[in-house]
Amino acid sequence: MTTQHVLILGSGAAGAAAARTLATRDDVRVTMVTRTGETPYTRMLIKGIAFGPTPPEMIKLPLPQIEVIADTVLDVDTTAKRVQLTSGAQVSYDALIVATGSVPRSLPAGVLEGDDVGQGRVTALHSLEDAMGIRDLLTSLARPARVTIYGGGIIAAETASSLQADGHMVMLVSRSSVPGIGAFGAPVAERLAADHAAKVQTRFGRTLQHVDETESGVAITLDDDQRIVADLLLVALGTTPAAPSPWTNGIDVDDRLRAAADHVYAAGGVATHHDEALGVWRIDHWEDAAAQGTHAAQAALHDLDISDDPGTYLPRSPYMALVYGQMISGVGYTAGADAQVEAGEEFIVRHETDGTVVGVTGIDAVGTVYQWGQQLHGLQA
Repeated sequence: MTTQHVLILGSGAAGAAAARTLATRDDVRVTMVTRTGETPYTRMLIKGIAFGPTPPEMIKLPLPQIEVIADTVLDVDTTAKRVQLTSGAQVSYDALIVATGSVPRSLPAGVLEGDDVGQGRVTALHSLEDAMGIRDLLTSLARPARVTIYGGGIIAAETASSLQADGHMVMLVSRSSVPGIGAFGAPVAERLAADHAAKVQTRFGRTLQHVDETESGVAITLDDDQRIVADLLLVALGTTPAAPSPWTNGIDVDDRLRAAADHVYAAGGVATHHDEALGVWRIDHWEDAAAQGTHAAQAALHDLDISDDPGTYLPRSPYMALVYGQMISGVGYTAGADAQVEAGEEFIVRHETDGTVVGVTGIDAVGTVYQWGQQLHGLQA
């Protein structure tokens, strides 16, 4: 029997999960391309490096026993089924799983003087390098820092909470009057907005019009001409897909994570999903990316005629976020779904599409929320 070659691009949650699914099989050969000079790590743990004592080596992501190429993808030729690397090497495949993740969404053009968001005083919290830069800056100040956070989702909320607990002076700026609706749904976001207002300074319904970064600080002008001086500006505006050429803005996939090109699959933050149940959607968090990676590997095996059909991919993965001492938890899909608060002692919110529960969020109700995982999308536990 001919051994099929599955090539995985990316070593994050989706790529590592795909590799683990395939590595135990003797009917496929698995190769992974990681970024040049990068050691795979668990991105969901970088907050412990930025704001805690976690050393970088503690978040290293173990990979299964597969072939790993440390190089950078230059281009994918989906017709020839071949990947060109910057070193000049070419790698052919029978099936390709693109798991290249995402990059942080930047400030609008013209807002920031000089260079774009990097690892200086204007930064995201998306990579290990970002986390190390934030830790170094906060340590070097030897005093409570003035930190402005621009955003309202999970990263913004957790960061505001962590910094406030450590005694730093935090201002949370959000374009929305109720930040975090896309991440948490309206009922949870409304409660968090009240918590933010009670714990840190807030400027909701505002945008950044101008940012000037210097060696000693950051001068920020809001759209109402208010000026803010900070030691650090953290940009937390979400992410955009990071797809290699020939894709330019992520990869559209069907309900089995198949791209338009033959035997190409995408999983995690790089994938934009199109299915009958939820329409067009994208989820970029660790557990869901890992579940997508596993499903993409199973779909690839099926399409190579060596395994069963895994069926439709539907998001059921959990997440948690600790914000001001409260545990925010969720499962499934919450963005764009109708939110209904359940009656009862616990604060539980059902997110429904056409009468079907597709996601659940809650505050200090982790057990109840997680029990919904296998019942979402009309499925039975």
